[in-house]
Amino acid sequence: MVSMMTKQPIDIDIELFELMFPGKLVGKAVIDANARMIGVIRNIRIQIPSPTISLTVKGLDTEFTVKSENIQAIGNVVQLNIIIKHSEPIEINDIMKLRNEIQEELVHFYSLLK
Repeated sequence: MVSMMTKQPIDIDIELFELMFPGKLVGKAVIDANARMIGVIRNIRIQIPSPTISLTVKGLDTEFTVKSENIQAIGNVVQLNIIIKHSEPIEINDIMKLRNEIQEELVHFYSLLK
């Protein structure tokens, strides 16, 4: 897509959330290549015009993006094929805490739209 005024390409960055929470992806636990549980999926990101799909992972004190090519498998958890060094390992109770934080963010965001 090109802007009519400047003839410059327009980059679009879209964040997608699922209507149910937790969804099929959003809210799932994420495990890195060292089998460390490092966070949960916060949202799905699509960047256009160079179609790039990635996942935003929310950890305890961090949030980062994982490119789709770094995903090994998706099942009960999302397994990455890379090691994430900048995120501390989390416990099962941390997953519930992170899911609650994401749910509160979504409720707040949608309440602003009304």
